[in-house]
Amino acid sequence: MPVAMFMERFLPAVTTDRRNRLSSTNAFKNVPNRADKPAGIYEPLFAALSKQTKYKSRCPDYVFDKSIDRSIRRSRLGYAKPHICCFPSQHLPKIQQANRLSRIELGYAELFIQVTSDPQADPFIDPGPDLDSTALDAYDFLRDFSDEALYQETERSFGSHIAFVTEIFARQQRLFVFTVSMAGSLARFFRWDHAGCIVSQAFDVRQYPDTLAEFFWRYSRLSDGERGHDWSVQRATLEQEHLFRDMVKEYLGLQLELTGEELERALVTHYQAGHVAVVRVDTQESLPNDEDPHFFIVSRPVITPLHLEGRSTRGYWAVNAKTREVVFLKDTWRTCSSKEREGDILRHLNELGVRNVPNLGVHGDIYHCMIGYLGFMQETTTHKFSNEPWALRLNEQDVSVSKRRHYRMVTHSAGYSLKSVRGTEELLHAAYDVLLAMKDALARDSRIHRDLSVGNIILVKEPGRTIRRGYLIDWDASERVDDHGESLHAGRAGTWAFMSIRMLDMGGDKQKHTFKDDMEALLYVVFYCAVFYLSHNLTMWSLTRLNGDFFDRVEEYEGTYGGHGKEANALSRRHINSVQFGSAGLKEWLETVMNYHSPPRDRCEEYKDMWDPDRLEAYWSHFLETHTLERDDRLVHRVSRAALFHTGSDSLGPNPSPSPRTPSPPKRGLDEVDSSHGEGRPAKRQRRSGAEPPSPPGVTETEANANETASAPPHTTLRRSQRLRDQQHRSEQPAPSHSVSGPKAPTAGRARKRLPRTRSRK
Repeated sequence: MPVAMFMERFLPAVTTDRRNRLSSTNAFKNVPNRADKPAGIYEPLFAALSKQTKYKSRCPDYVFDKSIDRSIRRSRLGYAKPHICCFPSQHLPKIQQANRLSRIELGYAELFIQVTSDPQADPFIDPGPDLDSTALDAYDFLRDFSDEALYQETERSFGSHIAFVTEIFARQQRLFVFTVSMAGSLARFFRWDHAGCIVSQAFDVRQYPDTLAEFFWRYSRLSDGERGHDWSVQRATLEQEHLFRDMVKEYLGLQLELTGEELERALVTHYQAGHVAVVRVDTQESLPNDEDPHFFIVSRPVITPLHLEGRSTRGYWAVNAKTREVVFLKDTWRTCSSKEREGDILRHLNELGVRNVPNLGVHGDIYHCMIGYLGFMQETTTHKFSNEPWALRLNEQDVSVSKRRHYRMVTHSAGYSLKSVRGTEELLHAAYDVLLAMKDALARDSRIHRDLSVGNIILVKEPGRTIRRGYLIDWDASERVDDHGESLHAGRAGTWAFMSIRMLDMGGDKQKHTFKDDMEALLYVVFYCAVFYLSHNLTMWSLTRLNGDFFDRVEEYEGTYGGHGKEANALSRRHINSVQFGSAGLKEWLETVMNYHSPPRDRCEEYKDMWDPDRLEAYWSHFLETHTLERDDRLVHRVSRAALFHTGSDSLGPNPSPSPRTPSPPKRGLDEVDSSHGEGRPAKRQRRSGAEPPSPPGVTETEANANETASAPPHTTLRRSQRLRDQQHRSEQPAPSHSVSGPKAPTAGRARKRLPRTRSRK
């Protein structure tokens, strides 16, 4: 977007009174065109931005801070901080006193500036002024790199930029965020929302100092809402905070059967003193005895968004400010193209009597409450500019941006993730509850869930039940089926780790989902919980191999596909046979249900047509009635961090929710079982896909928890020159097959190969 258009569209001049604006003449003359290190750019830039007199400054009421100086390991992902952050003046003392290991800066930052030392390290390159419309339509905005070192620097810097924005969205209640990048003395403005990003043209701050100075002065004149803060979330009063703490603590005691210090420790998952907010939920339809809007008190989310673009879902235990009931509040950004909102689906399932799904409270799209926006929904803006003449191609593809709308839904079922399962008995009973929900939804609404996963099943303790009930949640990906039992639309849906073999196979992205795909996903959910949260013999390395091969592996060859480990297990029981579970009943259930799904060759007649919803339910029900299962055999296992760091995966294994304290049997260890790969597959590239990434704790206000840490930045794909791409292609050709004796090194995916260094042509 042209710089002048960016300023007028997003930072309009709201006043002509510029008496407190510091002169911009030669303001950034000490910022060099390029430097050997980023410090050569951000040090003089920081000095120029921080300059002020008694009555004038660059950004009145805000201060700039070299956040990078408080990075303990500034070059290490997860520890690095932006080079310069801009804060409201009153927050700087808190930040300076915080633990340097934290990234509290991103909980308070209004915006930040990320710096690279070389103008050529800008991932984008603007078109020339003389290009006609035809040339502009074909122009690619991503820079084509011919120097490997420069490519690596740019990829890391812009990846960090994206990661910092993602963390701001996770820590703060934001509709959008502004940032600035500096490549040498070239600056760009960014406006990020939950659908994408708008990038300004580059300009040289040495030649056009007034542009950067005007940006910060205008920014300081904007209201909270105009800077991207969500006005439908307000700080709770002290009385409301005490109400939240007391109600959640009481509910926790019932759910986890805890008292005393153990209960106080569990409370920390949901409550942080001084960080409590009141969230507004608007409804668009009139209900009996309904009041609009509704207000709910929240503190720490139990679900935090880890991705920049998309639904950006948060989940909270919340307290109804009027009734004092503890409920679950889901905050998300839904696609406007969807004909059904999740709350509409859930209400219909409730009306039809579908068992073991949450009971809907209230739901609705969220209205703006800023003056000038009253009556308008909170929606993303990026999509509005997709067809502008300055909107350029990226990676040789036209940019497609979806429109998203802010949506909240409240249900009466607040529980814990299936990851908190306390033992074999609870796992198999809760999963059986989910099967009943699936069957009811199919029989009564011709609907399949399409996203069976560990994260979409919660456990709720109910009066009269010794075992927590399993509830199937997150119905926003669900869809009705036709007369053939297939979803109305083709394509993969759900969580990669738990998708069926059929949907993961080549061409699965063109297949239509069926109920049996959901049944298979439920089997994998049970297996996942069994290997991560129950007693068995696998060592960390063996579990790392199993996790990578069975759940996380992604193949790339003329498309994206997977399921190789699941297919091998279906044919030969490769993975299930490598595990000796502490529970004989669990082993029996897994082997039997896997036989139902894919009978061994010598037992095909015995299990013919057994992979059927009614037959599975009949077996499962009889199994639970006739078996006494272990109640407290929970034992948490983790995969190797070293292997995951090597492969670049975000998934560090299980991130269990609090569960009742139970004794755990000692872990038994046996020799590792090698899981060598089968033959007959085409040569391919492999990578890891984190299916259930850990959710870092979050906050609900601008302030952030000083002890939080953030995930590594997402992989950012930039453009290499054709010469570099050819060299990469040659380096990735498969070597001749050969056998190696001895144990196989644990593998969880393919590490990204380092490309040969090349010199750019002058």
